[in-house]
Amino acid sequence: MSGLRTAEIPAAATRTRRCAECAGRLSRYNKENRCGACLRSRPATAPESLRVPARVWDVPEVQFALAERDFGRLCTLVRTLGNLRQDDMVTLTGLSQSFMSMLETGTRRLTNIDRIVELLAGLNVPVELTGLVLRPQTDPQTGHFRSPGRVPPSPVARAMASVGHGAVAGLPCPDGTR
Repeated sequence: MSGLRTAEIPAAATRTRRCAECAGRLSRYNKENRCGACLRSRPATAPESLRVPARVWDVPEVQFALAERDFGRLCTLVRTLGNLRQDDMVTLTGLSQSFMSMLETGTRRLTNIDRIVELLAGLNVPVELTGLVLRPQTDPQTGHFRSPGRVPPSPVARAMASVGHGAVAGLPCPDGTR
């Protein structure tokens, strides 16, 4: 038997690597200095050359996919019309490649509000197509994205609730009644 034995390996070679952000243990296969969870919690920083062209948002099919909240179709259209690879979409949006693939094929749906906000922010969708509710908000202290949270009811919804009108189409009133 040749080579170094365990007792002969220097301590520095067996030292456990830790995440620079949360101090969690890093996998030996992780080449980064941060764990996967910490990498995903940071806003994606895409190269300046990697952008969705503005002309994409003028295409009626893209606008229809946004209006219908069909994010799989939206991603496919943006990718093809913007001459982007699926890997580019992953870099822009922060979604995993496998999830992006399943989203585009219709195997999975995007329903988590935080992920929807990340997707729309990463693609830099114009506010007039999404509305202010789906715009990302960043925590000023950490710089991380946070979800829009609970949106206060509109003045019309408050007025209807005060007059005693029930919920419309089975949706709850702002006061929680149906």
